[in-house]
Amino acid sequence: MDSPRQRQEMKDMKLCEKITKTLRRNGPQRVVLAGEAGIGKTRLAKKVSEHETREGMCYVTLCLHLNKRFDDELSLYENIAFHIGVYDRDEKAWKQAKDLLKALKEEISAELSRRRKRSAKEKMKFLFTEKNAKKFGEGEKKRHTSSGLMVPYLLLILDDEGYKTGEDTVMKDLGLESFLQDYVPLKILITKRDGETESHATDKPRNTESDNKIKPRDETTIRDESQALLDTLTHQNLQDLFESLTKDEARGLLESLQRAWKIDEPLIPQVVRKSKNLPAAITVFSKSLNCITHKKSFKNLSPKQEKVLKEVLFLSDSSIKLWRCNPILHLAYELLETDDTLKSAIIDCFWHTLDFFKHCGCVYYRDLITQWILEGYFDPVRSVKKAYKEGHDILLELINRGILKIQEDDMVVPEMAMTNLIDLCHHGLLSRSRLRLARVYGGDKSKGLGKITQIDDMIRTVQAKKRENLLTVLVSGNRLRLETPKEFFEQPQMKDLEVLGLFYPTLEYLVQSLRELKQLRVLVIRDYDLLPSIEELQGLRRLEVLEVSGASSVETISDKFFEAVPELQSLNLSGLRIKSSPSSISQLKYLHSLILRDCPVLEDLPDIQHLDRLEVLDIRGVRNLKTCFRNRTFARLQQLQLLDFSESKQKRIPIFQDLALTTSLHSLTRLSLRKCTNLLKLPNLQPLSGLQILDLSGTSSLVEIAEVCFEQKEELKIINMSGTKFTKLPSTISRLSNLSQFLLRDNSNLEALPNIKGLTSLEVFDVSGCTKLHNIEGSFEEMAYLREVNLSSTRIKTVPELPAKNSLCCSKLVVLADSRSLKCDNWSQVKESITNGISESLSSSGTVNEIEEVSRKELGRVREKQLNEASAFDFPENKSRIYKFIYMNTIPFVDTKSHQKVLEIQGSHGIDQDKETLARAEFVAFVDISSRSLSSIFSDLKSVKGCWLEMCGDIENLFSGVDEERLRNLESMSITNLRLMERICSSSFKNLKKLSLDCCPSIKMLFTASEPPISLQVLKIKFCYKLEKVCEKQVELPNLHTLCLLELPMLSIVGATLPNLETYKKDKCPKLNISKEKLKSSVSLS
Repeated sequence: MDSPRQRQEMKDMKLCEKITKTLRRNGPQRVVLAGEAGIGKTRLAKKVSEHETREGMCYVTLCLHLNKRFDDELSLYENIAFHIGVYDRDEKAWKQAKDLLKALKEEISAELSRRRKRSAKEKMKFLFTEKNAKKFGEGEKKRHTSSGLMVPYLLLILDDEGYKTGEDTVMKDLGLESFLQDYVPLKILITKRDGETESHATDKPRNTESDNKIKPRDETTIRDESQALLDTLTHQNLQDLFESLTKDEARGLLESLQRAWKIDEPLIPQVVRKSKNLPAAITVFSKSLNCITHKKSFKNLSPKQEKVLKEVLFLSDSSIKLWRCNPILHLAYELLETDDTLKSAIIDCFWHTLDFFKHCGCVYYRDLITQWILEGYFDPVRSVKKAYKEGHDILLELINRGILKIQEDDMVVPEMAMTNLIDLCHHGLLSRSRLRLARVYGGDKSKGLGKITQIDDMIRTVQAKKRENLLTVLVSGNRLRLETPKEFFEQPQMKDLEVLGLFYPTLEYLVQSLRELKQLRVLVIRDYDLLPSIEELQGLRRLEVLEVSGASSVETISDKFFEAVPELQSLNLSGLRIKSSPSSISQLKYLHSLILRDCPVLEDLPDIQHLDRLEVLDIRGVRNLKTCFRNRTFARLQQLQLLDFSESKQKRIPIFQDLALTTSLHSLTRLSLRKCTNLLKLPNLQPLSGLQILDLSGTSSLVEIAEVCFEQKEELKIINMSGTKFTKLPSTISRLSNLSQFLLRDNSNLEALPNIKGLTSLEVFDVSGCTKLHNIEGSFEEMAYLREVNLSSTRIKTVPELPAKNSLCCSKLVVLADSRSLKCDNWSQVKESITNGISESLSSSGTVNEIEEVSRKELGRVREKQLNEASAFDFPENKSRIYKFIYMNTIPFVDTKSHQKVLEIQGSHGIDQDKETLARAEFVAFVDISSRSLSSIFSDLKSVKGCWLEMCGDIENLFSGVDEERLRNLESMSITNLRLMERICSSSFKNLKKLSLDCCPSIKMLFTASEPPISLQVLKIKFCYKLEKVCEKQVELPNLHTLCLLELPMLSIVGATLPNLETYKKDKCPKLNISKEKLKSSVSLS
């Protein structure tokens, strides 16, 4: 029986033969392959070329990727010369453009002639071999010799035709048609995207003749073979493709998941079905799995990765049809985003590359890495060499996963089928990009970086000769200290410098050395604390990109400064101490990005209402901004995409409409007014018809929002109104059918919500901390994508009807008003738990009930009446809202007789805790808190003796980043439901006497430190299913008198001598065979 790889190769062969049958016909032939991105057009074209070359029918293939701009003949013939191996970089270095073009054409002609003669000779030799002599009589030989079969042809592939360059531009305007007329027969194979978005989930034929009109050329036969390719996109063929690409480790992972999830159908057919029969999705996903499982450190998927995998693979068929992007491509991205073994910058690099390709087409791989560095994705850059290496590693990872593709001339393109993914990170690439180089470059070759290399801890232009001029230099302060700035920047080869990036410069008087670099187009000066002024830069009139950020000594910029740089398109002045922004910014008519982030004393902004090309306005963190603008409206800024005023103090912002204009601001996708605590009123948001993310969180001054604000918001995905004081929400909120997250935490005024029934795409609904909220109109019944409902600390007595269907395969969570957490596999189980008053969650394995919350009954929560009678501390009534979340609890190891008082911090509410309170707290309980918040709060805990941690979902390494000095006084600790926790990072538990570990299914070893907790008296461990050892090395715990071990199926070693052990309880620990007497002895224990 043939293997999947052999079957795939056979299908490729048959498809190639069908295409080549057309190409081999007499006369000029043009074959078209058209369809949506990702169906395999480029791959098939490459296979056809390889097949015909192998058969001796094609003497050379010229492949032109038209996702690149060819502005002139030189760029075209450079590409062809590089492709056939006759491009000489040294020759280019000293020849003028005109002479170089002539030389390139001559070399290409000579190479084509040589290959044609060689191929014809080999073909003739083949026909007249002794082996074939019997097949061909004299007449047969004559017929074949004179036929088209006898003369090998030149194959010209025009890949991705029309994306950045069209066929007519190449063939007619740039003269390739006439250049190749001496090399007939010429056959042309064209691939192009037709812009369709429909899936290939069925095997029904499509009519492509009418969709892909190609202009006929003189005497050329046109044949559209698109349908032949589409006919191969069947479920079985795609399954063979998947299996042929998937390595043994990845296949083994899928099989183990199938067993763990207890499903009958293999996962591979499910992957194919969810891919909508798109080859690109199959390819990217299989390569992603190969990359994940091939790492030396790989053992299992992380819980986050397993979660996203399960969510997508268990989607219902009806749900798949509603997805705008391909589910399997989305899954491949999610696996990238949740891979903790990768650098966090990889996500920014991914989105940057998609954006760059959209505006500019393909890009040389070194240029791409350099752009990533300039955009700030690897900040802080203290070594350019190190940043480049990090970028190169990311590039290889993305290529290995199939997310990026490398073309023959080292040009990089993304997998274009992924362009339908939506970046719903809070600020998105628009805010993470410092320069938006893609918009400046636009594919214009003259604005590129030139041929660059990384050498001597710099990125700079390749110099064929020592004195050749440099066009690009990126250098860090550490490397620059080895130079004298005046001599370095005033050397002759610097006079034509166009791109300069300086990171953490530490030399004084550096800027004065830059003023003679009159050709500079891009100047980045990042984190230059010694910079007193930028006035010296006014002479750089060709500047298109200017970033001077982190220069905290710059306090003024002259009002007319920007009159001297009229071509500026991107301006970033973040982190300066300027009080006023120069009015001349309003004259920068080409400006598309203005970033003034974290300028702590800036008080005003320029007039921007006539900057009609502006796309990004980011003034996040400008906390002293009170008078907003010399602007009345943003309505004229029709290209605006991002507005971020977070943490500014203005009382109003300009309106978004103008009676003189009838158009809406559809381009604006992100609006952030987070923590604008002086803002009294929102403008009318109705004109923002393309808005995707609206963030009003922490803007506590807002008490009302107009009814029209949620009209015409079909694309809105995320609303965050947490911390506002709205008394009423617009009824139009019910029309937000594409909303996925509704976040309204900690509103103390809101009593009721309007009808939510229409929020059919909702995934997260969080109104926790809305202490007056008692009524939610409508229900969740039609919300098939819902996965989380949080009603904690509200007055909602009855949970609205929960969904009847589950379109997302993930755990479902409801947090009730009394803070009980109900987490189950599906909504039916949640409903049953609510009905029965039970708080539990069924594990995916079905072998045990995993307790998601230690019930408040078990903890012996003090009743509300008792809470009112005794508080943890005597707090003034007007203290922070955090005190709503301070409770008195009797929990493990708390001495109820002495009425120990416990400060309980839930969720993110601990971040606003005042330091005096934390410094006095001796007993602290953390519930559902992040690892980062835990580290931050612990830095202020001076006297803590007892610590309880519960349901802290993202903590993997407990106490990572916590100063060990803060843990030395701990005497008792309880850890419950830390599902991801793998280890406890500390060796400072010298005073720890009591420890309880409950429902921590990921930890394998408890004590790995060289110093054991020698004061430990009581140790209780239960429901830790992967725990194998208690102590890594054999130690003695002389004070331990109580040891309780319950349901620890993998535990086989205690690893400790317990000479004073009195109480020893062991239940359902099948691998642990040791008695109390042996534990008390000094024998090595196992």
